[in-house]
Amino acid sequence: MAVREFLDEHGKSWRVWCILPEAIHPVTRAEDYLADCYQLGWLVFETTSGDEKRRLCPFPRDWETVDEGSLRSLLAESEAVRSRRTSGEDRELPRSVAPAIQVDDRSDEKADLTDLTVVRTFRYPGGRIWSAAVAPHSDIAAGPVLRFTAGARSIDLPQFPREWPDLPDDQLIDLLRHAAPRSIPKYTPETPRRRHNDPPA
Repeated sequence: MAVREFLDEHGKSWRVWCILPEAIHPVTRAEDYLADCYQLGWLVFETTSGDEKRRLCPFPRDWETVDEGSLRSLLAESEAVRSRRTSGEDRELPRSVAPAIQVDDRSDEKADLTDLTVVRTFRYPGGRIWSAAVAPHSDIAAGPVLRFTAGARSIDLPQFPREWPDLPDDQLIDLLRHAAPRSIPKYTPETPRRRHNDPPA
């Protein structure tokens, strides 16, 4: 997934990436005005500081090759996504700490993509295809979880960012790694070790 960086007319630094339609599978299309976004995908604009995010749908297919002036024009056409947090402290997604879910109960406002049920798919570095979607119930948490599924295997993450549908694939991979971290063997001086010249067991 390509990510481009540019400066707006005020000198603020932005990055932009695309959520492609093959990575989006709507479970519901309750809002007709979002149907095109599900079929065409959308561009995500986010400041590098993480304090502002915008979305553009539909978008030009040559966005990866246009000049910065054109990116600024696309940014001006995009719609602001209301903030899910009070600060950008947890903007990064380190593997050791997942940001807490932000509950937004302002039902009287116009829904956006993150208010609807969406399934994202992505390829893990090993080649396996995973899907991610919010599940209302889980054995590990009282509230909703972000459920990762590949074949018969599913992994639940109880704390996840509300804007997960807009995350680039590499950050979804980080969330999956956080949900099921690999165990690291602990070695002690007493741990048996094999040398290259040891006879076969």
